[in-house]
Amino acid sequence: MINFAQAENLSISVAASLAPSFERISQKFRTLNPQDTLQVNYGASSVLARQIQYGAPADLFISANKKWIEYLDAANKLSDDGFNHLVSNQLVLVKSRDTGANHLSQSCYDQSTTQNYLSFLAGIDDLVVVAEMSHVPLGIYTKQTLIKSGFYDKMLTKLIPSANARSTLAFIEQKQVDYGFLYYSDAINSKSIDIICIIPSDFHDPINYYFAKVQNTQNISQSKTELIARFSRYLTSDEVKAIFVSHGFLEN
Repeated sequence: MINFAQAENLSISVAASLAPSFERISQKFRTLNPQDTLQVNYGASSVLARQIQYGAPADLFISANKKWIEYLDAANKLSDDGFNHLVSNQLVLVKSRDTGANHLSQSCYDQSTTQNYLSFLAGIDDLVVVAEMSHVPLGIYTKQTLIKSGFYDKMLTKLIPSANARSTLAFIEQKQVDYGFLYYSDAINSKSIDIICIIPSDFHDPINYYFAKVQNTQNISQSKTELIARFSRYLTSDEVKAIFVSHGFLEN
């Protein structure tokens, strides 16, 4: 049902890997609430969290891991409502679809096969793109995987860092490198990429996305408060869950 309440503006900082699905979610919400404006800022969760900490405008924050939600919580930048789990994801090793030499085609879902593929990758000359491993969630999960498998030191010199999940995807789609680590949700929706291997979940921390209301230091209107609450409820609706699942995310 279309809502005709007083017009308001909602500012949302969203992890880059959610961009395609979140665009659909935003469009549907705008259809239901045509009087309101949504301003969505995509980026690495670490960058967004730091922006919020230093005063960038945001009403809601959606992070690709718990670390950066807890970072803002510890800085007293989140509302007293705390934070909530949104969706989950998987880590995958991928290759460019046009890769000829060193072609890997079999999928794997267990530790021993994952070890074999990572061993192969460590032994060839090809570069591998990864999200920045010091602070970007995708990169953090990738680093945990390489350390767990014992190949971090062997592969360190061939890893090409990228700013966030979407730019990591672009490296491979644009054929700047042949191999990389991505989220399943990004890889499954690309026509230019083949998934080599879904990394077993015990190689890294759980890949969970969380959302939270940002503590607003200024007084906001009742209608703005209601808009934030309405969008937060919409994020947990069956309609939104279906959109996320259609883009390759997991409900839990």
